[in-house]
Amino acid sequence: MRWRLPTLIAATLAAATGCGDRALDQAQRKAVEEIGARLPRPYRDGLVIESVHRHGDDLVLVIRSPDITLAMAEARPEVFDALRDDEQAAMHELCADASLAPLHAAGGGMRRRFVDADGAVFFEATLKASDCLSP
Repeated sequence: MRWRLPTLIAATLAAATGCGDRALDQAQRKAVEEIGARLPRPYRDGLVIESVHRHGDDLVLVIRSPDITLAMAEARPEVFDALRDDEQAAMHELCADASLAPLHAAGGGMRRRFVDADGAVFFEATLKASDCLSP
């Protein structure tokens, strides 16, 4: 069978994309297993890292506040805006976590999802894989 150049290029790209997806899938599964084995655990200021799961290309750490409700947060937006900014800045610390290096190298990101006791979302802090791969 004779390959035409466009067909060969398309096949090569499809194979490369499949390998990338497989690497990300494996890195996510390993990270979920390793992180999940240590949960739940305290985070800070009375917060608890409750669970970790995959969502698209990202791993999501669910961080629960057992004492503060979404209504309380909405009543003090300046406090939660400051917390959101602080958490977003702190996300870059995850780049130094060697156990997450395969995840970032495969294109995976991280999210910290802050929720109240009932699961209502306060906010999310995010980290893209490219944030960790930059020099």
